[in-house]
Amino acid sequence: GMMPTHAEWRRLTDELAERGIHLLADEVYRFLEFDAADRLTAGADAIDRGVSLGVMSKSFALAGLRIGWLASRDRDLLARCAAFKDYTTICSSAPAEILALIGLRARDRVLARSRRIVEANLPLLDRFFADHADRWTWVRPRGGSIGFPRLLGDETADAFVARLVEAEGVLLLPGSVIGHDGNHVRIGFGREDLPTALAGLEQFMTEA
Repeated sequence: GMMPTHAEWRRLTDELAERGIHLLADEVYRFLEFDAADRLTAGADAIDRGVSLGVMSKSFALAGLRIGWLASRDRDLLARCAAFKDYTTICSSAPAEILALIGLRARDRVLARSRRIVEANLPLLDRFFADHADRWTWVRPRGGSIGFPRLLGDETADAFVARLVEAEGVLLLPGSVIGHDGNHVRIGFGREDLPTALAGLEQFMTEA
């Protein structure tokens, strides 16, 4: 859920443009900013060598389609990426591409649903971590549907999540899986069943 400020983004893009360095902007959670005023200029629009990465999962919640894209004004780079893709997947599923187009054409309705879910779930997480401030630290995300709270105490996040999934069927991802050793866990809140998952987590912590 971390997002640079507009000033930080401008400093970064100005520096990259001056040095002729490519920018790869991971924008898979674009349009899920909790304050639309925080939305940054797309990487592809920010500098000539900027590249924006987008997908139909995450913000659009259409992960099953397995469709994504790169956008850039650097036509040579895009041509090289397309040539490389010919050696991997060659082309996507035609039905998936059609469904992706339908989703993009209905983007206002699709994104409104995603925003409704995360905006309803975020206060639940705020309340949960406030109630358990002796066990967790929580930095409220500024966008997206992922949080990264830190587990306090002597137990490792790896051990905690392993016990949790066995006891309650609630799955959290320990930070170690993504190379972060700060005893954090990755928690998603982009699904409507988050209250059920939080109830399981609450039960587990009560009994632990």
